[in-house]
Amino acid sequence: MATTSICGFSFGKDLIKLNYPVVEAVRSVLPICDRFVFAVGRSEDGTRELVESIDPKVEIVDTEWSSNQVDGTVLSEEANKALRAAEATGCAWGHYIQADEVVHEDDLPLIAGACERWAEVAEVKALLFKYLHFVLDYQTIDPWMYHKASRINRLDGSCDIIGDACGPAVRGYAGRVGNGDGYLDKNFLGSHVRWAEQGGKKARIFHYGWVKTREQLETKFDMVRQLWWGTLDAEEKKRREDNKFGRFIDRYPILKQYSGSHPAVMAERLAQHEPYQPKRNRWLNPRFYAEVLRHGFHG
Repeated sequence: MATTSICGFSFGKDLIKLNYPVVEAVRSVLPICDRFVFAVGRSEDGTRELVESIDPKVEIVDTEWSSNQVDGTVLSEEANKALRAAEATGCAWGHYIQADEVVHEDDLPLIAGACERWAEVAEVKALLFKYLHFVLDYQTIDPWMYHKASRINRLDGSCDIIGDACGPAVRGYAGRVGNGDGYLDKNFLGSHVRWAEQGGKKARIFHYGWVKTREQLETKFDMVRQLWWGTLDAEEKKRREDNKFGRFIDRYPILKQYSGSHPAVMAERLAQHEPYQPKRNRWLNPRFYAEVLRHGFHG
């Protein structure tokens, strides 16, 4: 346990319906957390009871989601309810973890060590994690999805979660760096961000939100349609859906094979989920090279 205090925080509703690994997500970070707060929206599937059963350390904040259906911003509204509750605990750092994200036990010392290292450097507001995005099964990674995001931030009132709950930003930022919203990504506000790392090894987030059967995938798509595009007309909704999901399953054969270990808390889920379908080595697939020409090689 680090001597500088850490409060984990998360949010969500209807997480059983979405088949999110919320139990594994919370348990993966609890060993380095002094407190943990979870903002649970009114659910229809027993999510509150599930979250309550995870560990006595988990404190629940009951919430009502707004009717906001624009660009997923209702998610940041809920994440900020959890963040405010975490700030009220008096802990120094907040470990933000989404309900479909899991931290590897090997990386916990890196995270705790980074919190210690930067505790007295007030300019550092957030710590950055490397991302692994699993798609359709636990053997396949999409290397063209984003590669990093902040998941540790100071609980000093200086940060808000923004966008579709993508991560923390400096509250009231008035500068012009990046896109001007104060998002604490290393590309934008590098002076305020450091990696959660030790000896060059970076802490990872294992993102499992797209590990789905076809039926589960459609349930998640329904959620995205509602929370991101609910107010759009049918034509624009269809255009955005095609852009985001049109090649989702189609691209599976050219995605990267994962050969490393998974967090131990995921063992049961891994055992229950088969590979989506057989696929050849992507280096033997001409479509892989076409994708690299369009979007570059990202691993």
